[in-house]
Amino acid sequence: MLIVPDIIQQSAFQFPDRCAISVNNNELTFAEVDERANRLAQLILNMGISRGERIALLAMNETEFFEVQVAAIRAGVTLVPLNFRLAIPELSFIMDNAEPQMLITGPGFHQIGDSLGCPNRLSLGAEYEQAINSVSAMERSPIDAAAICSVLYTSGTTGRPKGSLISNQALWARIVSFTLEYKPDPSNVFLQGLPLFHIAANVSFTYAYNGATNIVVRDFNPADVIQTLEDKQVTDALFVPTMINLLINHPDIETANLSTLDFVAYGASTIPPSVLTKAIDVFGADFCQLFGMTETSGCTALRPEDHDPVNKPHLLASAGVVAHGFEVRVVDEQDIDVQVGEIGEVICRGPALMDGYLGAEEATSAALRGGWMHTGDLGKLDEGGYLFVTDRKKDMIISGGENIYPREVEDVLFSHESVHSAAVIGIPDQRWGEQVHAVVVLQPNCSMSEMDLLVYARENLAGYKVPKSVEYVEELPLNATGKVLKKILREPYWAGRERQVH
Repeated sequence: MLIVPDIIQQSAFQFPDRCAISVNNNELTFAEVDERANRLAQLILNMGISRGERIALLAMNETEFFEVQVAAIRAGVTLVPLNFRLAIPELSFIMDNAEPQMLITGPGFHQIGDSLGCPNRLSLGAEYEQAINSVSAMERSPIDAAAICSVLYTSGTTGRPKGSLISNQALWARIVSFTLEYKPDPSNVFLQGLPLFHIAANVSFTYAYNGATNIVVRDFNPADVIQTLEDKQVTDALFVPTMINLLINHPDIETANLSTLDFVAYGASTIPPSVLTKAIDVFGADFCQLFGMTETSGCTALRPEDHDPVNKPHLLASAGVVAHGFEVRVVDEQDIDVQVGEIGEVICRGPALMDGYLGAEEATSAALRGGWMHTGDLGKLDEGGYLFVTDRKKDMIISGGENIYPREVEDVLFSHESVHSAAVIGIPDQRWGEQVHAVVVLQPNCSMSEMDLLVYARENLAGYKVPKSVEYVEELPLNATGKVLKKILREPYWAGRERQVH
């Protein structure tokens, strides 16, 4: 049996009294996480849950998240972290798909947990504390690299979510890759801005493995996060572009003391170069982007030295070069490499890839054909090996036979000082098949006519890429990781139509 290291054990040995995780000032040391995880692991086994079976967690970011994942790994079971923002029918679908033998719920979710139907239930709080204190700590055993440690469900923006099977080997490979890219050390104080049911948890485990403290945001609020950056003397942080945009445009940022912050990681969606340029100036920190997905982890990296608006402005639109532990290619429909500068689908492989989708052999075969994960993202490589992601395959607009990549249009709209955020979609057009439509959120206290924005776009884009219509809204629909739900934006326009273009 091939074995991999434990996530928390070494830090518990070296730094037993150091804070491992803090949520709303509720803290657990590395020694406490280690010991509590061993008790929970024994409790899981005492409940008759067998190795290879699954348990689920429905909670906001809580201090117990680390111990639940570590306990699952040590007990040889699989953790299914549930997206707490999902509706009950969506949660029921995942529960039916994953068939967990135990469900742990956090504050605010106990009643929902009761409605989901699960053989064993445990509620964080007094009940949970009593349960884990009633058993002895489990004796350690080697961690099987091949065993599945978690099922991470995709966001399901285009249909039913799929459960990505992440093995202990894949998690370890992700920790190694993040360690090489982010270079964490025990002196770091890491702020986790994302929900832990997401792949972002892998970054938190990386900092924990390296002995660093995790300050975990329970519910993202820009003013609170800015205050936390100051109060906790945060050195490293992880955000999605939507969060970065909210932070740099919040009035509190102007007087905030961010002198300890020296590294900002970001990912999950594209960021307009104009927003990134402002963020680099406002934070005064090194930036690092990892591009990837739940199924892959970060397969390319735009490293701090390439975040240079003065000398390398063109790279701010790039997803970087291949990350440690990966191979990356850009291919055509036959999986043949396209020429440098030509657009194709981004595919990757490496030990961090998922094993497949739970209960979905056909989808697994399609996604992992030839041993390469087919990301569904379109992009191109330049002469230096830098990847430029143009868009998701499903988001590409085809108007009059021309391929239009929404991100290119969005980047131009974002560069206007009055625009806070924008999403570009294709809507039906009798003559051209599709036309470009922009959904725009303006900066606070700003007003702008549709014509003024279209004139600005026309000055910066080829005529066929310029939006034919603009819709101003108060906010864009986002999923839990800050990605715009374009499916929701498209629905009113495509309802009742048989789409030919996507």
